[in-house]
Amino acid sequence: MASGWLESMKGKVAPLASRLGIGDEEAPAEQSLLQQVNEATTLDKTQRAIGFAVCVGIGLLLSFMAPMFIFRPTKFAAIYSLGNILSLCSTMFLMGPFTQIRRMFDTKRWLSTCIYLLALVLTLVSAVVLHSVILSILFIAIQFSAFIWYCASYIPYGQSFIKRMLGFSSADAEDG
Repeated sequence: MASGWLESMKGKVAPLASRLGIGDEEAPAEQSLLQQVNEATTLDKTQRAIGFAVCVGIGLLLSFMAPMFIFRPTKFAAIYSLGNILSLCSTMFLMGPFTQIRRMFDTKRWLSTCIYLLALVLTLVSAVVLHSVILSILFIAIQFSAFIWYCASYIPYGQSFIKRMLGFSSADAEDG
């Protein structure tokens, strides 16, 4: 008799449980580590906009403050480079880090990305570790040039325009 009552209750509770999503469903499949990280770090549009604005704002502030230290090249190099790093990271909020990195290293801009990132690192090393004024100035110039070239790779015919302006190629040259 008790088993009949239990079966009757199961019959009444099962539809309610399925509506609430607490039925005898299968457990969800295990997520990979990359899926778990992606889910944990997903931001909504407002959070992305705020992250972008804060990073680019601080990055530009540091980059524009750097000339105050023009007579102290190692400080200038460190502040300018940190500003560039924050500005570069700000775009990761807009498109996501994986997409940003994939675009940075696509066939059209991998060389300019590598030169730019290497110049950033060498500028910081020469300024913070070596305290070398000459190397800091040299790497700042390389970093600035590489940054302009890198940015031009995102503009259609931007690199071709720069080549033509500097007299390095003909008018029908392609970006590269």
